[in-house]
Parts: sequence; C-alpha cells; structure tokens
Amino acid sequence: MQTAPGDKEEILCLDPRPLIEALDDPALVIDARGAIRCKNEQLERLLSDSGAPILPLSPEGNHVLLPPAPAAVDLAPIQALLSGEIDRAEIELPGDGSGAPRWAIRGLSCTIGGGRGALLRLIDLGERRAREHQRRCAQVIESLKLGCKFLALEDPADDRSLRCIYMNPAAERLSSKPTEEVVGQTMDESVPSLRRLGIPQRLAEQIRSGRATEDEVVFPPEEGSRAFTTWSFPVGERCIAVIYDDITQRRATEASLEGTRVLLDAIIDNLPLLLFVKEEAELRYVRVNKRFEEFHGHAPGELLGKRVADYMPKELAAKIDAESRAVLAGGVPVEIPEIHIPSSLLGPRIGHARWIPMEAAEGKGRYLLGLIEDVTERKKIEDAKRHEAILLETQRRLLELIQELSTPSIPIHPGILVVPLVGQMDSSRGAQLMESLVRAVERHQAEFVIIDITGVTSVDTAVASHLLQATRAARLLGAECSVVGASPGVARTVIELGIELGQLSTHRDLQAGFRYALARKGHRITPRAARRD
Repeated sequence: MQTAPGDKEEILCLDPRPLIEALDDPALVIDARGAIRCKNEQLERLLSDSGAPILPLSPEGNHVLLPPAPAAVDLAPIQALLSGEIDRAEIELPGDGSGAPRWAIRGLSCTIGGGRGALLRLIDLGERRAREHQRRCAQVIESLKLGCKFLALEDPADDRSLRCIYMNPAAERLSSKPTEEVVGQTMDESVPSLRRLGIPQRLAEQIRSGRATEDEVVFPPEEGSRAFTTWSFPVGERCIAVIYDDITQRRATEASLEGTRVLLDAIIDNLPLLLFVKEEAELRYVRVNKRFEEFHGHAPGELLGKRVADYMPKELAAKIDAESRAVLAGGVPVEIPEIHIPSSLLGPRIGHARWIPMEAAEGKGRYLLGLIEDVTERKKIEDAKRHEAILLETQRRLLELIQELSTPSIPIHPGILVVPLVGQMDSSRGAQLMESLVRAVERHQAEFVIIDITGVTSVDTAVASHLLQATRAARLLGAECSVVGASPGVARTVIELGIELGQLSTHRDLQAGFRYALARKGHRITPRAARRD
C-alpha cells in the first residue's frame, strides 16, 4: 500500500494459511530460503497417499530443495520466482514412467515477513486434461450440424420420467423450439406425439439394457411427415444421448431419384432395340435390357457380369471382342449398317448396330454402349419390295413389247410405212395405235402411212374414232395416211354406222395402197416384161 510523501509506508499483512486453505488444489507457501511457512490440508492428504507425486522436499519435509541442492526436479524457475526475476512459473513433476506427467507445480510470487516468497500450488494435470477434453467435446457438440440431446431417466421403472437435460443449437433449429421450452421438460411434455411412436419407451429400455441403436423415425402427416435418422446410446448412469438428423429432404430426393430410375429402367427395357453396356477392362456386361436377354434366351440378370464368350461360339465372341476394343480405343461412335447375330430363340438375325464409347463419372473407367436394331423382317420386306419392283419393271417392258408387236410399223420403202393391224380392235388398242404411229412417223421420217386392216375382224364407232385420230396426228407431222384391206363385213359396218372417213383414202389391198403411195411420190410401177422390150 502506498501513502502520501512524508507518511510512513503502510504494510498490509495477511495470514497465508486461510488463503491456501480456501484453495481446492494442494498448496504451500515458502520463503526466500525455500522454508515451508505453511501448507493446506489438501497437501497433507496428498503427501500421505501412497500414490503421491515426487516433491523436491528435504528429508524432514520442511524445505523445498532449491538449487544448487540436488533434486529430482529442476527448480530453477522457482529460484527465479523467489529472486524476483519472474512473477509466475510452472514446472511439471516427473511421473511414474507409464505416460505423460500427471502433476505440475504452479508458482506465484508473494511477500512473506517483509521478504520475497512464493505460493506454490500442485495442479493435477490429468484432471486438467480431462476438463480440457470435456470442454472440447462440449465445443464439438455445440458446433454439430446434427441435433444432440441428453436425457435423464429419473425413475428407472417409469419411462414417463425421461427428462431433457441438454440440447445443442442444431437440435433447437431442427425441433423449431427454443431451448428453454425443451430443457427441463419430459419428452411427453415437450413432444407428446413421440409416445405414439414408442420413442420414450424405447429410449428408457436402452438405458436399462445399455445398448446403442440406430433408427429412422417418421412423423405422421399431421405433424409434417418429417423423417429423422437417430443414433442413441447410454452415457453415464440413467442417461442417454440422442443424435439425430433431418432426412426429410433426402428421402424426398431419394424417392424422386428412385422414381426416375424406375422410369428409365422401364424405357430401356421397352426400347425396340437390343441394349447392353460393357466395362472396358474385361468387356463384361454391367447392364442389358429385357429385349437383349430375351433375344439370347436368358432370364433377367443372367448375363450381368458375363462376357460374350460365355454364351456365343468362341470365334464369333473373339471377333466381337476385337471390334469392341477397337471402338473403345478409337473413342468415337461407330455405326455398322448390317451385322449377322445368332439368336438362341429366333436363329440367325440381321442387325443394324451402333457402338458408343462412354466415359464414366469422375473418370472412373470407360464403358461401351451397344444399340442393335433387329432389321431382319425389314430386310425381308425390302428384299420382297425390290424383287417386286424388278418383276413390275420386267412386266412393263413385256407389255411395251407386246403393245409394240400388236401395232408394228414396217418401213417398206423410203418414206413409206405399213402398219398392219390384226385381231380385235378396242379402245385401249386404238389409243396405243395413235401413240405408236406418231413415234414411227417421227422416227422413219415417213411421208405416207398405209394402215392395213386386213386382219381386223370388226370395227365399231370407237375404233373408227381412234383410227381417224391416229391419221390426223400423222397428218400433222406431214404424213398422208390411207387404209387398205377392209373386209366386206368391216365395210358394211362402216356404212351401217355412218362412219365418215373424211379425207382418209382407202384401197382394196396393200398392193393398191403401195402403188398409190408410190404414185404420190412420183414413182411408177412398170411390169418386168414391158421393161425388157
């Protein structure tokens, strides 16, 4: 204590004994020479214990062995404390050799009888480590994202006495209730619906049996249908810890993913294609669809993990494996328009294949996706259509030949054509006559056309009309037409029907018609005998 100038210095003297007796730790007070001035009851009890720490005391136990006196512990820091060099010091005492030191001396400088002294406390390091461990555990629990509650069973025979004694901030957030409304309350008071789910009963039984469990709890729809995963285990006597996580969103996501997986599986199984996926290392199947299994005569799941060589001929399997590895090495999709594949149920089939190399997620291996369309029936239909087209083309050419033969155009002299008609004339044949006549006139540059109807059995109005149209068309191309060889019956029909032949000239027979055409061209036919004269 300091006073005003001129006043004597006032010194406050305290008896150290009540001070050290108030401490929880074993303690003693020493003077500057290391003499023990006093010690508390806790130290007396500790020194009388067989497991007491090794203290640097004199044999009489009334002095601390300060340097340079030999001691099992280096007390130089205590010496520095008594000399005034430092105010505080801590020294660990040697243990029993089985582990880390358990005790330490913590010193604090003080004044004893007007001189320097020190208050020395023995600190239980094991207890301090335990308290530090507890503190860290509490920090971990407080910072957990998972809810954590501690519950105490006050009456071992009554599960209704299960009372909450602690909850961490995450538990407060997950339960949407403040801590003060839960801690101190029984489970039936804070969340009555838990009894309907059997949770207090189960937790009480766990405390009695000492077993730990992991469960999933789903609240009813009227309470939000929330779902939790819980881990519960007894701690201490009549206490249990419950750690839990809200998995409502995760369950909804998993249900959605499962629904998507089921949908994709259904789509894959019902594709009108043979689908497979093989891993790169050994080319084993990791996925095949239902159609692929049925095509090869296997039950669902039988082909998974197998190779092509397990169910196909050796040579064919080796060829398929080589093609698969080539596609994986190339790294680009390959399309094969036609491959021959055997089916145990359908026999030899023809397929249109696509091989697609794929990279797995996060680079974990490569896979080969195979898509094969069975085009056997389509090929049959295409072949049948192609055959039918060939037959139709052949038929068309035959018909053209027949039509051409039915209305032939024969050049008998430069610029003179003969078109002999034989058989029954109808509308179709009449139309063909006009078409072939026009082509023949143009091809042979004809000036005269002699239509010989000697072989025609009958003529009607329609036939006569086609005949007249054909001659008019030829006339437009510069050719003059005449009709020869009409039979008496045909001539009678023409008269009876009143068919007008117009400017169309007629002659008795082909010879007369030819003579007429030659005369029109300025030629004259002379008998051979007359020519000899």
